[in-house]
Amino acid sequence: MNWLKVVAVIIGALIAFYIVGSVIHIITALFGVIVILAVLGGAGYVAYKIASSRRGRELRGRSRGSGRGQDHELRDDYRQADYAPPPPPRPARPNVDDELNRMKREMGG
Repeated sequence: MNWLKVVAVIIGALIAFYIVGSVIHIITALFGVIVILAVLGGAGYVAYKIASSRRGRELRGRSRGSGRGQDHELRDDYRQADYAPPPPPRPARPNVDDELNRMKREMGG
């Protein structure tokens, strides 16, 4: 009878350790998933802020009172008679026909 009680206690302890181990495993797995989601969410938030803050930085810089006077002075300087306007920007996409003709000239074809 005593050996039966000892075996029952050992089996009960093994079952308890198995249950406790399973619960700890579930908790650590959930904690790991939460940490990974938090890191990904934080990275997404930073990427969103960087992508959307380009206009915001310019507006913040312009809204300060000290920069306004300097902007007006620079604009007045640009309106002088000897100021040449900058050249027009290049087109976003090159002309395919011009590029083909240039390549034919360079290759001798």
